[in-house]
Amino acid sequence: MTDMDTVYIGNKPPMSYVMALITAFNAPGVDSVVIKARGRAISRAVDVAEIAKNRYLEGVETDKIEIGSEQMPTHDGGTRGVSTIAITMKKTGVKEAKPEAATPSAKVEAKAVEVAPEELLDISEIKGVGKATGEKLRKAGFTTVKSVAAAEPADLSEKSGIPEKVAAKLIDSAKELQK
Repeated sequence: MTDMDTVYIGNKPPMSYVMALITAFNAPGVDSVVIKARGRAISRAVDVAEIAKNRYLEGVETDKIEIGSEQMPTHDGGTRGVSTIAITMKKTGVKEAKPEAATPSAKVEAKAVEVAPEELLDISEIKGVGKATGEKLRKAGFTTVKSVAAAEPADLSEKSGIPEKVAAKLIDSAKELQK
């Protein structure tokens, strides 16, 4: 396993990492790719694995999930524990190569989907949108960053029950994400 076969998850939108995963699988001779994350990025790593497997990659399955923790240094000279995850995605139909005869690797097919980038962003990507606010927005019919960015503060406030000042900030944050 090399760094070319590993996708490290950080703070970018999940689709950035999905594209990295697809690219890694389409490299010659790659049968498995590991998705690694720490701390708050763990849920994003799980999202990336599921989005890629269910929407974009055919012939790929979750092979192994490893969890653990690492001791990270703190500013005061101590250490703190940080959770880690490593999700191994593997091509299906690929058998282990026997020394006397190698089997050809299965080809991973990417499904072609035409989607505008702003439509890929969930409202949870908007700064200030947590679980409760996201639920209010979804119930009010605002399910994408694009729909929040196009709303008027008074309309968003009235439909979702979010204060108008907060609605205005959410709309500004959504517009920033679309740039």
